Amino acid sequence: MRKIHITDGKRYTFATHINDMLLPREEAEVMEAFRVVIEPGKYTHQHAHADTEQLYYVISGVGRADFVHPDGALEEFDMLPGDVVHVPRGAVHQIFCAGKEDLVYLCVDGFPLGKPVEEPTWDDHYRAVIAMQREKGS
Repeated sequence: MRKIHITDGKRYTFATHINDMLLPREEAEVMEAFRVVIEPGKYTHQHAHADTEQLYYVISGVGRADFVHPDGALEEFDMLPGDVVHVPRGAVHQIFCAGKEDLVYLCVDGFPLGKPVEEPTWDDHYRAVIAMQREKGS
């Protein structure tokens, strides 16, 4: 058991958002946790996780979550402080900051099939996302 403060973790800056690591995957059995910050007018890239189930708790700001269903239908909903958003494994999703202040939320990733073998540490995951963003030009 341990207590983690938001300032304890390492900061990872992506082109679209910031992740402040709280509990890296290599320090837990089946999860990881981090704070996400998305600035006004910015958004995460549209993506899905084949191996990860996610839970978001909105701390501050206003956001919008977009989900693309398997049939291609788009579902959008607001993300407000106090809201909890569940992202099932394999769900195509994208998060937008929809307000004039940063959207800040806690993200807890769970690995129901076990932690990703190709990305056993958060640093490995970070490098993979950066490489993917460079390939797509985002």
